[in-house]
Amino acid sequence: MLVILFIIMASLAAQQTYGQQTYRQQTYQSYLEDRIGDWEPIIKEMKSRQSDLSREEKIDLVGYYYGYIGWFIEEGRNKEAKKNLEEAEEMLEMLMEKYPEMPELYAFKGAFIGYKITMNSIRAVVLGPESMKNINHAIEIGPERPQPWIEKGNALFYMPKMFGGSKEEAIEAYSKAVLIMEKDPGMIKDNWMYLNVLLILGQGYETIEQFKKARTTYEKILQHEPGFKTVRDEVYPAFLKKWDSQK
Repeated sequence: MLVILFIIMASLAAQQTYGQQTYRQQTYQSYLEDRIGDWEPIIKEMKSRQSDLSREEKIDLVGYYYGYIGWFIEEGRNKEAKKNLEEAEEMLEMLMEKYPEMPELYAFKGAFIGYKITMNSIRAVVLGPESMKNINHAIEIGPERPQPWIEKGNALFYMPKMFGGSKEEAIEAYSKAVLIMEKDPGMIKDNWMYLNVLLILGQGYETIEQFKKARTTYEKILQHEPGFKTVRDEVYPAFLKKWDSQK
């Protein structure tokens, strides 16, 4: 009887580990193939079993919402973005009450407020300072974590210069996030966020016309992940045409 019980418990543990790997691998593969819309069933499944998720998995889930909502906004589908943002914020608030020491949560809160500004720029004057307050607090309590620096970069990149925005400072923040992630192989493997920040960094270099650094960044992405469709088929070929025109 004890042997049977042990086998059952070991089997359940193995299934749980496989499930953890599957969530991360599935979101990563979908991101590579430009199929972020496929994240919906993953998010729904994780949400349905929140009580079984570890703290790290719950933060991952918030991160998947973060990417999914951003994709909806890029697609001009604000109705779906708002619906998922409400769900994500509800979950985030619960996590912040339970884990007030987690810098990623404040970074995501700042990002979610930023999404509201993106969908309704009139609210920028009111919501902008609140977003930065959360992002800055995330950096204060977690300067060694990448997410706060990613959101700092996003805020500085898109903020008007008259309000403190700076493309150059944003690139410094993105670069810091990349360096932090590259110190830990676990932050890179099957992590869509790593490729995403590298892509943003490359595009940032293009914006300020540092074309050599942009090229180096895009080539770094494709060396790490040759199957990244967006960069392989769209961003890098378009950049090379621009690069040739600069010669």
